Amino acid sequence: MQTFLVPVDFSPASNNAVLYAANLAKVLDARILLFHAYMLPTPVSEVPYVMISADSLKHENEELIKKSAAQIASQFQVETIWEVRIGIASDEIKSITREQTIDLVIMGMKGAGGFEKIIGSTTTNVINKVRIPVLIIPHDAGYTPLSKIAYASDFSYKKSFHLFDPLLNLANKFKAVISIIHIQLTHAGESAAILMGKKELESTFDGHEHRFVTVEEKSVTGGINSYLQKNSPNLLVMVAHKHDFFERIFSKNHTKAMSYETHIPMLVLQDKD
Repeated sequence: MQTFLVPVDFSPASNNAVLYAANLAKVLDARILLFHAYMLPTPVSEVPYVMISADSLKHENEELIKKSAAQIASQFQVETIWEVRIGIASDEIKSITREQTIDLVIMGMKGAGGFEKIIGSTTTNVINKVRIPVLIIPHDAGYTPLSKIAYASDFSYKKSFHLFDPLLNLANKFKAVISIIHIQLTHAGESAAILMGKKELESTFDGHEHRFVTVEEKSVTGGINSYLQKNSPNLLVMVAHKHDFFERIFSKNHTKAMSYETHIPMLVLQDKD
């Protein structure tokens, strides 16, 4: 049985991600591990105030997550367990993925106002630190069965053998069509590396319904946004790989250019050394 790790902070965006995870877990016969990390409050001034005890804070967080787990288990008939730890969220999430067999991390993200703000520092840190797929759920994205999946790639690097297994498993389960999107800068031709990348992906996706789509745009981020707006896939897929396409998209230079004002969940596959 697969296990989905769902970090929660009890915010609306987090609660929405939990609902999405529960729906997905029911379809895929997976179990859910709800996880919350908290920090002890520290004084920021010399003004005296009532300091909550570590035990009280731990108990309060455990009661909240326990209630949430019970609701999910009852409503969706999905096995739901929970865990609470003290520490920095992204660090503790990384630790759990190393200590336990976790197949997918599912996290919520808040809206609006620029890519970096939408994704949030915790989600970005988790993507950078963990070695398993991360599914990011926009704060207002309701669950819908997957029928159209968009995978954005520049074909610039070698792929590990099982890199696309999570994507292909989802496509098989939902019988979804995979569109492999390449953003070609205006007037730029296809290089030998791109042609070779397409050939490699053709063999990887053989047996799965897929198509290659080239979008001509002045920028990669603009091309991705243009495709999403015109085609409305149920899922955007990208790969996190050192010094690759994904990293360049998420760099500070692209933050302003990438206006990820979308309601589409994004699956980040990990191809790290």
